[in-house]
Amino acid sequence: MLRTVIFAALFGSVVSQSYAGNYYRLQLEKDTSIWTIHGLWPEWGQDCRKVTFNETVLKPILPQLEEYWPSDQGSDATFWQHEWEKHGSCADNMDEFTYFNTTLTLYHANVHLCPSSGTACFVCFTRTGMQRCDCTSSTPGKCA
Repeated sequence: MLRTVIFAALFGSVVSQSYAGNYYRLQLEKDTSIWTIHGLWPEWGQDCRKVTFNETVLKPILPQLEEYWPSDQGSDATFWQHEWEKHGSCADNMDEFTYFNTTLTLYHANVHLCPSSGTACFVCFTRTGMQRCDCTSSTPGKCA
């Protein structure tokens, strides 16, 4: 059964707060007219490994990354390197290509949930199974 879909729109201040837990957070930002990816963040912040960014493994999905995951400061490659080394390194059983490709897949399947107004939106997913879940509640287990 598909869990409750939760997203939060930010209008200059936080409307809803995310609680630390055992889930992934897909963070999106409004880039002029479309929602773009900021990152896919494992919210448990542990089990991270030492990784090295290799842009060449992303060649098959580079056009999608350039369109849907652009940097708003500096080069795209530098931004992707940061996301991979800080967040992708904590993702369960994902190599670099899988991390970025999974993020693109989740983006395409869920971007329609973001409101037409606002500057930021997030959707959360269970750590196992990548099912959408409610990560805005302080009730334990909602997003486990």
